Amino acid sequence: MGKIIGIDLGTTNSVAAFMDRTEPRIIINEEGGRVTPSVVAFAQNGDRLVGDIAKRQMLINPDATAHSIKRFMGRSFESCRDDVDNMSFPMEEAENGDCLIPLGGRMLSPQEVSAMILQKLRRSAENFLGEEVTEAVVTVPAYFTDRQRQATRDAGTLAGMDVVRIINEPTAAALAYVHNRQKASTIAVYDWGGGTFDVSILHVERDIAEVQATRGDNQLGGKDVDQAVVGWLLKKFKEAHDIDIEANGIVLQRLQDAAERAKIELSSTSSTEVHLPFLINDADGPKHLQATLDRETFERLAEPFIQLTLEETRQALRDAGIKVDTIDEVIMVGGSSRIPRVQKLVGEIFERSLNKSFNPDEVVAIGAAIQGGILEGEVKAVTLLDVTNFSLGIAVEGNRFATLIPKNTTIPTQKTQMVSTVVDNQRTVRIHVLQGEHASALANTSLGEFELHNVQPAPRGVPRIEVTFGIDVNGIVNVAARDIRTGVHEEILIRAPGSAHRATSDEDEETGFDEPTREIREKLEGQLADLESFLREHRGRIHKSDAGSAEQELQRGRMALLRAQEREKLEDLSNHLARYTGELTTKVDNPPE
Repeated sequence: MGKIIGIDLGTTNSVAAFMDRTEPRIIINEEGGRVTPSVVAFAQNGDRLVGDIAKRQMLINPDATAHSIKRFMGRSFESCRDDVDNMSFPMEEAENGDCLIPLGGRMLSPQEVSAMILQKLRRSAENFLGEEVTEAVVTVPAYFTDRQRQATRDAGTLAGMDVVRIINEPTAAALAYVHNRQKASTIAVYDWGGGTFDVSILHVERDIAEVQATRGDNQLGGKDVDQAVVGWLLKKFKEAHDIDIEANGIVLQRLQDAAERAKIELSSTSSTEVHLPFLINDADGPKHLQATLDRETFERLAEPFIQLTLEETRQALRDAGIKVDTIDEVIMVGGSSRIPRVQKLVGEIFERSLNKSFNPDEVVAIGAAIQGGILEGEVKAVTLLDVTNFSLGIAVEGNRFATLIPKNTTIPTQKTQMVSTVVDNQRTVRIHVLQGEHASALANTSLGEFELHNVQPAPRGVPRIEVTFGIDVNGIVNVAARDIRTGVHEEILIRAPGSAHRATSDEDEETGFDEPTREIREKLEGQLADLESFLREHRGRIHKSDAGSAEQELQRGRMALLRAQEREKLEDLSNHLARYTGELTTKVDNPPE
């Protein structure tokens, strides 16, 4: 087994790390950087670009450059409309309601785009370590839903890696902090990144790190602050030229880039100049944007978002049931935590100075690497006791939400509850799995539903249906239902939207597929492994365009396996993959003169 690397898959930037014996180290990417922009683009010649080179293309070809993809992982298009409107690249709604990005001549899911970023990090790790990398610990925001966690795992699979553990970002940061320390501490982790916010309260003692409470918002990040600055710049331009430029994608991307730079500069200066020459050109000639943004104005623009993070922080303390004076350390994580006013106000809440001993951009990846080292057995084991970020339950009569596992329950956990029928002689019971805090089922997030058939006829309320919720160490949900009298059993593993997999007692107990389907899936898995091995062994002899095409074929095959498509489609894909691999082998063995 090779190294298990740790990956912080971020909204703005991503970072990979590994354990070098007993100490964590950041993996340097192929461009020599410690962080990799979470950006994917396609050049006009069809080449796929990821990272710094893709970010440089954002200003000249925004339509073909996807960024901030993390905000769309595991979410429906409808729930993303506000974010979609602020993006400089197009996004469409799939037939099943998911998000799709037209990129590189294909319609890609957020998972597929994220997989391209993960592939980049994987290649960098393999080059840096000089060995194959197939396993990773990947972090997610503490407030990621079950679907978003599954989408993250799927992205790892598409990138050719086994995601051996998913851990929450604040928990990873705390793990980095307590590594090789003996002192018992109660820690607050304030984690504000480019697209999400989390705050967690943890107690660490010797070899146990226990999360006591977590709060957050998956649609609250530094990008929202950038967007407020963009609005201010648009207003300044309109005041100067009486022209509305919001609909121009290239202009919008230049403004977003300038807003991000201004935000960063204002962390160390009292004012900054925003100068964008030749922003547009009309019949009267070129139009420029020149504006001075001072820190006071910036803080006024950012204040509503900062206050939202502070309210979540106060609520986390209330949820944990502890007083401020019991907090020993406050760790700041994420690029947005560098904003001076954020640091001032967070310090006032906790009435103490902040721990700035870690790079906010790297500490989460370091914690993930430490967790990888623990799983490998090379690092002293620390037991992570994380918690559920939302309450989990089912819909019951009257569209009420029956909570089975309350928010902030330590995981892994399992809970069982008895339900029954609502009409006489009811033969089928539908189990609707939900996540949220509202008393009304309709107001919570639907994770999926399944039916328990062949319930023994009886008056309403007599059948005894045992519903069991299980949440594993990755925060992923499994729900089962069983008729106590007949033993009829159904279960569902909640996956990303549109891909819930249901296993029934009539199917193979291990895979949930009948024999012919299982055989073709195993064949396809072998073909994908062979193609990946071929690429790895002959990368130096394969043309860049062919390598890119082959990686797309790998992603297509992995996504087909994840989506549990019917046997006929899998057979067609297997035949296509056999032809494609043969043609690629011929090209490599017989290069043109």
